[in-house]
Amino acid sequence: MASEQMLIAGEWTDAEDGSTSDVLNPASGEVIATTPKATIGDVERCVAASRAALNSKDWAAMDPAQRGRILQKMAAATYANAKSLAAIESSNNGKTFREALSEIRYGAWTLEYFAGLSDKIEGSTIPVPGNRLNYTLRQPLGVTAHIVPWNFPLQLAIRSIAPALAAGCTVIAKPASWTPLSLIAWMKAMQESEVGLPADVLQIITGSGSLIGDALAGHSGVDGIVLTGGVPTGQAVMAKASQNLTPVTLELGGKGANIVFPDANLKYCAKAICFGIFMNAGQMCWAGSRLIVHEDVHDELVDAIVAEISKWPVGPGMEEGVRMGSMVHT
Repeated sequence: MASEQMLIAGEWTDAEDGSTSDVLNPASGEVIATTPKATIGDVERCVAASRAALNSKDWAAMDPAQRGRILQKMAAATYANAKSLAAIESSNNGKTFREALSEIRYGAWTLEYFAGLSDKIEGSTIPVPGNRLNYTLRQPLGVTAHIVPWNFPLQLAIRSIAPALAAGCTVIAKPASWTPLSLIAWMKAMQESEVGLPADVLQIITGSGSLIGDALAGHSGVDGIVLTGGVPTGQAVMAKASQNLTPVTLELGGKGANIVFPDANLKYCAKAICFGIFMNAGQMCWAGSRLIVHEDVHDELVDAIVAEISKWPVGPGMEEGVRMGSMVHT
């Protein structure tokens, strides 16, 4: 069993009081690791380190093209470590290895995209009459907190971390307490690959979402917050952030509807419907959780769906041939 640590000020560290949380493999219920159960004091250390990194200008004032080259190296290192990261993700999240591998590679592509965008973030000069000059100048937002969900732990972390880094911001990443392992492993891979990211630009803090996420959302030293999660959590984060007028980016889920008309190819529809609702064990904000079917083809489509899903072996995500893994929690 691994004893993982948090990353604060460029150093892997335990919680201030030494407390830890167990991390499970949801397929077996086995404890596979422990992570620090951070305290409010750890949040203060984390924000202070991130603020110091921002003020040092090593990252924020770096040539944007150089930031892009570092992000490109991070993408390459993510691709190179994709299989090992996918195995960790599968064991910690429960999804199939194939799903996890696809997620990791998408994260690498995201880093590539924002690597290319880094030196193209620019202001504009606006024509105005008279003896005046009017222009806009883009600057890093500052210290950004990223509260990461448990359903796509690494992909959705990278999705917000990459643009923040490209813009010259510093990052505090708070993974979900159920699924912190792939983000920790990814950061270790970045360090081992010597991608060139300054040591204190990206912090990782682990622990209770209600305590640590709440503290980050209401912290006056945080300049921007990103959350992917449920509506009640988003409401709580927005309320906390409003105390300091901190900008927030919230993705709070939705309901995807599949609509099937009488002239549809029902065999194809059955495949698409099963993929849309059972991928990642259905733990997706965009899962096809509503199915609207014309009455003329209702029974035939139900039969086609039953036939299709019967071909989906269910089991531990790392087992060969499994199409649907376990749920993170029920």
